[in-house]
Amino acid sequence: MQRDPILSLPGATALLDKAEPLRVVSADEDEAHLDAVESTLSTRFAEGAIPPSGLRRSLPPVATFDRPAPRRAADVLVDLLSAAGVDVVFGLPGGAISPVHDALLDSPIQVVTTRHESGAMFAAAGYAQTTGRVGVAAVTSGPGVLNAMTGLASAWCDGLPVLLLVGEVPRSAHGKGVLQDGSAHGLNIVAMARHITKLAAEVPDAKQLPHLLRRAIATALSGRRGPVLLTLPMDVTTAAISPPAVGGDVSLRSEVPPAMLDDIVGLLLGASRPLILAGSGLRGGDAAARLRRVAARLCCPVATTPKAKGVFSEDDPLSLGVLGLGGHPSALGYLEGGLDVLVAIGTSLGDLATDGFSPLLQPSRALVHVDIDARQFGKSYAPTHAIVSSAAEFLRGLEAQLPASIRPRSPRRGGVTRHPLAPSAEGALIAPQDALAEIQELLPPDTIYTVDSGEHFLFATHYLKVVAPDGYVVMTGLGSMGQSIGAAIGAQLAHRRRAVAAIVGDGCFAMNAFEVATAAQERLPIRVFVFNDQRLGMVENGHAKVYGRRPDYPTGPMDICALAAGLGAATTRVDRPGQLRRAAPLISGHAGPVVVDVRIDPEVRLPKKDRVGAFAPKP
Repeated sequence: MQRDPILSLPGATALLDKAEPLRVVSADEDEAHLDAVESTLSTRFAEGAIPPSGLRRSLPPVATFDRPAPRRAADVLVDLLSAAGVDVVFGLPGGAISPVHDALLDSPIQVVTTRHESGAMFAAAGYAQTTGRVGVAAVTSGPGVLNAMTGLASAWCDGLPVLLLVGEVPRSAHGKGVLQDGSAHGLNIVAMARHITKLAAEVPDAKQLPHLLRRAIATALSGRRGPVLLTLPMDVTTAAISPPAVGGDVSLRSEVPPAMLDDIVGLLLGASRPLILAGSGLRGGDAAARLRRVAARLCCPVATTPKAKGVFSEDDPLSLGVLGLGGHPSALGYLEGGLDVLVAIGTSLGDLATDGFSPLLQPSRALVHVDIDARQFGKSYAPTHAIVSSAAEFLRGLEAQLPASIRPRSPRRGGVTRHPLAPSAEGALIAPQDALAEIQELLPPDTIYTVDSGEHFLFATHYLKVVAPDGYVVMTGLGSMGQSIGAAIGAQLAHRRRAVAAIVGDGCFAMNAFEVATAAQERLPIRVFVFNDQRLGMVENGHAKVYGRRPDYPTGPMDICALAAGLGAATTRVDRPGQLRRAAPLISGHAGPVVVDVRIDPEVRLPKKDRVGAFAPKP
């Protein structure tokens, strides 16, 4: 590289070395600085040898930076959320979080005011689960954040990236007994949340807010995803700060050694009874597509966990359907024939996914367990190969290591079989499986179903035919009741051109029905199908099976249609086969939320393993 001519002159380098370090200057100071350097150099070197105009062209300009004017920290926070791709915030306003809500008024971010903080959290979780992006909720201090704790724990158990922003009383009031003090001297919200978050912190100073926010979002989205919480004292969010210029990113990428991939490929090619068990870690990105290609090339049957229903299309001939709670006879029957190689990807192998820790999932030759979270290994089964990796990276590597030509062999076909329950009896209430069949006739194939906790979950997992990788949203990590309507709101806001339907029991509907008003306010065309047996059916059935006598846990009197109509939804009630089809104009054409009271036959039950009995102490 050719040196600048002026730096070749005797003494020039030494003179510049003595210059002051680079500092932020104004335009006027910049001009004065250049004039002073010009004058000094002109005197030092031979007169006329280098004209002043030449000097100015040779000197690099002094860097200038116009520091942004100070702004309210809450406004800076909202701008950073928008820059991070956040387009909706769920929550409820309140005094301590009011600076953030005030800043949101000037932002393009949509604010969805839910009817309860748990509804905000489940909506954020539904948004996160169907997009892979961070879902955001903003709530106030004290009871506001405490109401959000169930949703926070649910996101933690299901590995969903949710950011919870919590208003807090000013720092000067901490420990003085003021109302709703959540600081370390009061309720100590941060300490509570640390057990159910990847990061929980109070923002101690306004100038730290931008950096803690970026750290929180990065933490929620990295590794095994999960929720994060920041508490925001009012004097922090109302303080004036100059927004810093922020940049840089650190990415976490997993890489499986080629030798181990070759080993796994060899095991699968040599197996006579292989199985791939796909978990919810395959949601998002291209993992589901890669699984289809790998399974097709290996001609290997695939089963999914209940939470992962849909990540492998159930109309694929290699699909065995769901294994575990609400699972299919095709999956269990394949296991009963014996396994020699099992590859479990993106699943913790918990009891819901393993049919109560079935010993049939311990194969004769090899158990390959792949998960982004190393803490999942060895909890329930002893793997021969434990691979810390995302599902997408593992399948990318596995696909690349497959030989170009695989020797043809007898096809290992799957095919989903379901329990052939008797159809609805003449004159009786509609059977749950018949109701689901009629619902699927009315809705598009790519409908997103959000399913709650209860007997209806078993029927939905078993009888719904899901072909879209993101078409089945359940939160079975915690198993909270009342999450499906909030999740449907979040999913609908994330996918405005797709149909979204919540499958919910009457007990779950009673817990969070008022989020129907949120859907009506936002004009969201979600469909809510309330499978109404007028009791807490799963609890009654489980109690009777374990203790030999049936308690009475009714959910009535509750007029679901009257309640939903009062919340702004269109409604209809069905109790016989064919009535859902006749309601097609309403279900398909109404612009806002529709709630359908589906009076199901409570005597129709799906065969299932007794989980409670399996865990009970043996005499």
